[in-house]
Amino acid sequence: MNLSVRGKRRLKAAVTNGIMIVIMVFYLLPFWYVVNNAFKERSYISLQPFTINLDIFTLDNIISAFSKMNYPVAFFNSFSVLVISCLIFILLGSMTAYGIYIADHKFFNRLYVLFVALIALPFQAAMVPLVTLLRTLHLSDNFFGLALIYSAMFMPFIVFLYTGFMRSLPKELMESARIDGCSYFQVYAYVYMPLLKTVTGIVLVLRGVYVWNDLQVPLIVINNPVRQTLQQRLYVFAQSRIGNFDLVFAGALLTCLPMILLFLMMQKSFIKGVMAGSVKG
Repeated sequence: MNLSVRGKRRLKAAVTNGIMIVIMVFYLLPFWYVVNNAFKERSYISLQPFTINLDIFTLDNIISAFSKMNYPVAFFNSFSVLVISCLIFILLGSMTAYGIYIADHKFFNRLYVLFVALIALPFQAAMVPLVTLLRTLHLSDNFFGLALIYSAMFMPFIVFLYTGFMRSLPKELMESARIDGCSYFQVYAYVYMPLLKTVTGIVLVLRGVYVWNDLQVPLIVINNPVRQTLQQRLYVFAQSRIGNFDLVFAGALLTCLPMILLFLMMQKSFIKGVMAGSVKG
């Protein structure tokens, strides 16, 4: 009986590991294809697409794509949108969740249910009203307007995440701080926000990567070529160089490189945050 149970566990582990390996290959193979061919001349890409050959290694594609995409300007635009968006939806999302958490009233409970329901609402359903509102407020073709769109998209999920995490914390923390003379805002800023570093890190990674990689919303909001994000610049760059796969692969690598470096620097903190969140949840 013990051998049978042990065998089932080993079989289950083997199947799980096999599925994870297949998923990993599906994710890594396109990325490896881009990286491997970004440093090859165009003539070698069709002949040796998966072969590693240092004799044909070249940085000319990277240098050319960096220059023709006007990479520094596009990087600054994407970084500005990322910072503004993260500041808005983290501050507003955490404050909204804090208000729902401390207000023991049916209205706020129903408001929380509404936020949860809005998670299922696709962006396309609200795209036209949001863009129309931006134009009415003269915020189209503007980084702040683009950040507001992202904040509206992510707010339901962020409120849901912060509220669930706050409800796992004892209310005695707030009561003790209130007895010591702290205002509600001071309790939020000095008691709860330090405890919310885990969920804040998860929000930054998950939603920050989405903001960086998104193309749909900038195409709708940003029209000025000087204010185009990296994804827009890569899109225009690829459209104008159909067939020049060497330059397109180099541009794609330059576009995703900042997020890869960010994850490599923060992977330990991110994994710790996910593990801590799963334990508290």
